[in-house]
Amino acid sequence: MLSQAQIQEYENQGFLKLEGLVGGKDLSALNTALDKFEEMDGPEFFREKNSGKIRTVFAPEQFLPEVKSLIDDLKLREAIAQLLKSDFYLFQSKLNTKASLESGVWTWHQDFKFWKEDGMLEAEALTLAVMLSDVDVANGPILVIPSSQKEGEVPSYLNNPDGVHDENLKYMITRETLAEMVSKYRPIEALTGKAGDAYIFSSNVLHASYQNMGVIDRKLLMFTFNPVHNIQEVPNPRPEYMVKRTKTVLNPK
Repeated sequence: MLSQAQIQEYENQGFLKLEGLVGGKDLSALNTALDKFEEMDGPEFFREKNSGKIRTVFAPEQFLPEVKSLIDDLKLREAIAQLLKSDFYLFQSKLNTKASLESGVWTWHQDFKFWKEDGMLEAEALTLAVMLSDVDVANGPILVIPSSQKEGEVPSYLNNPDGVHDENLKYMITRETLAEMVSKYRPIEALTGKAGDAYIFSSNVLHASYQNMGVIDRKLLMFTFNPVHNIQEVPNPRPEYMVKRTKTVLNPK
């Protein structure tokens, strides 16, 4: 269960760190299981252009029961329920990795800007990012502008009309907008931690990440949870493995 102080921290800064969410044998089992992805293939798998290493795997719980067990964890579901204050379901899931000295820049953006096109109605969703490796300032941490979710949707421009899951993002913000947000709210902060730590962050908090310049591959399991009322059907939806249309309620009984 989250404390009231933790809930207020999330609501104020748009993200919350959970230390040691996964540990011991569970963490080891997850990492061992995820190594199997290097030998798999399919539309869910996106790889680095040069090395062929895994960059993203959508819907990893389809392939590995260890990932499904993490989603089913009662304490995790209780924490999400406290923050969303509504019946919720799993909207999207993926493994995001940044291989050492490979590409992997994700420029500044707000997730809700993209998810509106998937039928999301309001910026009520949140994402849980579980670190499966140590993450420091060298190996491509998520960067955030704390409290920037309070701005609502910031101005952006159409950069890549064909962008779906591409480092060349469909929508981008200008340097002027970035400077304004940093000045209005708080300086940029790197979300670092140990393997097994996790962060929960808002779908409207401005965030980005740079190339992994360290020696450790950065691995994040990312689960986005959305209130069941906060979605509508759209024509030509993205594939089910990218955006789930089965709204199974995950709230603890």
